[in-house]
Amino acid sequence: MVTRSSWALLAAVAVVAAGCTTTEPDRAGGRGLQKVTMLEIAQPDQAAPAQVQAYAAEVNTQSHGSLRLHFNDAWRQGEIGFEKNTLEDVTRRRVPGAWVGVRSLDLIGVTSFQPLLAPLLVDSHDVQDRIFSEGIPLEMARGLEGHGLVSVAVLPGPMRKVLGVRRPFREPVDFWGADLGVQGGDIPEATAKALGATFTRMTSGVTLAGLDAYEQQVDSIFGRFYGLEAKYVTANVNLWPAAMTVVLNEAVYRELTDAQREVLRTAATTAIPEALDAARTEDVSAVAKLCGQGVAFPASSDLQLAALRKAVQPVYDEIAAGDPGSAGMLDRLANLKADVAAGPDLSACPTPAAGSGRGSFPEGTYEMVLDNDARWQCPGGPRQGTPGRRSWFSLEVGGGQVTIRQRVDSQTAPKEVAYNGVYSRLHDHVRINSLDAKWSFDGTELRLSDMTGGSCGDTVIWTTKPWVRRADSAQPGASVVPDGTYETVLSPGDRHLCDGQLGEYLLNRELFVPEDHPRTWYLNFTLDGGVVTEHESEVSRTAIARMGWVGSYRVHGNTFELTDLRSTANYPAGTDRRGPMTATFTFVGKTLTLKPVGSWRCESRVLWTRHPWTLVKRAP
Repeated sequence: MVTRSSWALLAAVAVVAAGCTTTEPDRAGGRGLQKVTMLEIAQPDQAAPAQVQAYAAEVNTQSHGSLRLHFNDAWRQGEIGFEKNTLEDVTRRRVPGAWVGVRSLDLIGVTSFQPLLAPLLVDSHDVQDRIFSEGIPLEMARGLEGHGLVSVAVLPGPMRKVLGVRRPFREPVDFWGADLGVQGGDIPEATAKALGATFTRMTSGVTLAGLDAYEQQVDSIFGRFYGLEAKYVTANVNLWPAAMTVVLNEAVYRELTDAQREVLRTAATTAIPEALDAARTEDVSAVAKLCGQGVAFPASSDLQLAALRKAVQPVYDEIAAGDPGSAGMLDRLANLKADVAAGPDLSACPTPAAGSGRGSFPEGTYEMVLDNDARWQCPGGPRQGTPGRRSWFSLEVGGGQVTIRQRVDSQTAPKEVAYNGVYSRLHDHVRINSLDAKWSFDGTELRLSDMTGGSCGDTVIWTTKPWVRRADSAQPGASVVPDGTYETVLSPGDRHLCDGQLGEYLLNRELFVPEDHPRTWYLNFTLDGGVVTEHESEVSRTAIARMGWVGSYRVHGNTFELTDLRSTANYPAGTDRRGPMTATFTFVGKTLTLKPVGSWRCESRVLWTRHPWTLVKRAP
């Protein structure tokens, strides 16, 4: 026999088409059980992004726990077309809903979001905030009508940037002939083509093998360990925001009650402030982490940004021509951006505190004495030395390598190698094999702190006490070379020093100057966290200069080394490469003098070492 209370219980545990339904104590204050509807949401990663989680939390709050989102992780993971396939799964009701990047919607014929993705248009969080505060993305979401889907929420995302594998990408010439990895729909592909690049569609978490660059957000660059393969993220080239949408199958949405649909709509608005904060926080925190991996964040100049915007104009033309409302929406967003008056967001490594390491890592031989008791504090050992006694250490830094030698218990004990490896530095961080630490040097004492990547024993030896440089170990000329901008001038006579030599033509290539101009060449180069860029002008020091060379540099001891230099001035761009080129240097006051070592081509010798360089602007 079925009683009235039995019927109530059966109704409470019924399964509805929108998802599964279960029962829980009534969180709204009632004494009985309440029906809880769970909407299954497919998502491609192991965890939903903070913005989507904020929306899910708002749905739970607004419904008093009676309507919830349940994430089905790693949906279509590893598939190149994972977003399109996921959308088709929702349309065919293989899963009730999903979250996807709005960049993928044009793969199923929805183009209403394309203006939001116009390259370099929405290039700051301030502009994105304004767009969402005015409800514009929800207007765009109406474009899903007729496609079997309902967008219940549109959420802001981090900025998609350009990750350079072997070099920075700051102006159109950098993209010519490059292979750019992309995700999403038509806009990333069209952008790659407009910049003269080929493109490769990427799945989530794939390696960078074969790529020159990848459009990606910084949090994913860090999370996928791309910072260990690629070392350049252009600081202020923000292609578009990685906005996202939560979509439901249209039939599933219709089967929800009016109250449940209202909860989904309300949560889509109330979740926006937290989602905006999450997008900003994601970009800032991930940058700091990448800096710790040695990734550099060189910025494009205003002229380079203008050139990029001009190059991608065909993408705007395609967007405007593809949808009746897109041209007007592009104008609306452009006017809104002008009203906000915010420049592109600039990613930068945290500024080191006063006294932190700057320039080259100081080479020489250092000494340190350590109580053995400190080493015995590490659980699991190795517990070297006799408790209550001391051990003597020396640290040799030179030529990109480090070696620690130790004498255990006595200064007369045999000297043993305790550690050796290679190092690289970025501003106030040094990486030694797998170890990463902050460093500072006051001219005598080298201090390391905040070490990660090693054992307790590594941390004790490296960071417990300062390393004191021996007075006789400093190498002549081994001063720090500050990051910043340096200038020099080549005379007309200097530019003829390589005349007649085979292949030496760059010093006298024709630029647009008056015929009676004396053809003096004003040069400058900028050192920025391992990246060097050189510019040239035949007009004046203050005239707009064109980029001549871009590459990498490093300083070790009294040696300055240029590597992987690539000419951006000859045609086809990038085909003329130089390096490595090594020079000894002195840096006194503001004057940097380079003296070539080994074989240099004549032009390179004249350009880089003919005259001293003057530091005119030190990096902040």
